[in-house]
Amino acid sequence: MKESNPTTAIIGLGKTGLSVAKYLKNKNLDFAVYDTKKDLKITDYICQFVDRKNIFLGEFDKNIIKKHNNFIISPGIDLHKDFLAEIIKKNKKISSDIDLFNTENTSKIIAITGSNGKTTVTSIVEHILLKMGIKAKAGGNIGYPALELLNNKYEYSILELSSFQLELMDKINCAASAITNITPDHLDRHVTFENYIKIKHKIFENTEHVILNREDENINSEILNYEYSFGSNKPKDKKEFGISYKNGKKYISHGNEKLLCEDEIQLIGTHNMINVCTSLCILFSLGFDSKLTSRHVGSFHPIEHRMENFYNNGQIRWINDSKATNIDSTISAINSLEENIILILGGKSKQDNYEKLNDVISNKIYEIIIYGESKDLLGNAIDNKNKVVKVVNIEHAVSLAKETAKKIVKNRNSVINILLSPACSSYDMFNSYEERGAYFKKCVLG
Repeated sequence: MKESNPTTAIIGLGKTGLSVAKYLKNKNLDFAVYDTKKDLKITDYICQFVDRKNIFLGEFDKNIIKKHNNFIISPGIDLHKDFLAEIIKKNKKISSDIDLFNTENTSKIIAITGSNGKTTVTSIVEHILLKMGIKAKAGGNIGYPALELLNNKYEYSILELSSFQLELMDKINCAASAITNITPDHLDRHVTFENYIKIKHKIFENTEHVILNREDENINSEILNYEYSFGSNKPKDKKEFGISYKNGKKYISHGNEKLLCEDEIQLIGTHNMINVCTSLCILFSLGFDSKLTSRHVGSFHPIEHRMENFYNNGQIRWINDSKATNIDSTISAINSLEENIILILGGKSKQDNYEKLNDVISNKIYEIIIYGESKDLLGNAIDNKNKVVKVVNIEHAVSLAKETAKKIVKNRNSVINILLSPACSSYDMFNSYEERGAYFKKCVLG
């Protein structure tokens, strides 16, 4: 018989919270769910897993702390909120979906985090394993919530973990773990860069193989017991992956062996070649031959919303990089294109140093169109005001970009690149970067 007053509370009823509800219901455990969104639509689908009378919407009442002993927190919930601070003060048990996953998982876990590139690396690793006939699935911060990977007996679970997930979890036992890179991000939540770095390093605490970015000074190689590494420079031996050059071409290399020419992959930019190096390095640490794994990289297609070349009429190329929610990701996007860029920026600020844009704004950027909540902040950070135009929203940005592109096409023979790479989160106007990217494409394609 179920308890009338559930001991467990799920905080947040988004994708992760619902996956926790499914997990607890399958175990016939009683629980309550809380979400701050007063207007959250409680669908019939949600009610298959959550008793409607145990769903509570609106601001958190501290009195609920007395009602429950266990609190399972969704990654979107800030641990620094007064409500959660009170839970910690009362010595109540706090856990996450990743902790629940870790207790029951029987697969080999590959865990990947980083400020930029983690989604691409996670997807490439999954793609290669599937092409090799190995039962594998990616999840966590990408696609499926981690708990839903328990429904099938996968040989490998590839988890993309955000800083929010790492902050909440206790530990995760991994076969291999990698941090793609660390640059300032989410400081609106993590407050200091030092704290953000510390959170990212949690991914290495219980792993068999540490995969190191040997060029990133924010990843503390001195305290890490690592064997394999990746980077943009030429690898020295078989424990390193990197980029080498021959006849003006870039090659993804393993030690002295050139595995792939830049022309053999469908991804744009040096940063994506590094993502491939990371992926191959992870798999090599697990015993996979790099010659075999590299054969499947060429069939990997760019991820939606990540340097997605979704429309090209021969004169104007539209690129959706909505997933670029921080300044360093946007800088990588700009650097991956040769010339003739109309750049669209905007959204909700994550307290980034937007003045870093000035280092890459050159003659190859024709115009910068800024929209959204942070348009004044972005505009003030850019030195060359002549290139900046402020608009209300993405729809207006697309309309202006079309007009500008048509004008400059007449005077230039090369393709014009219209790049949405916002350098901001989407939460001023959209629920996610996916929604923002989809709307951008809709505005372009009609």
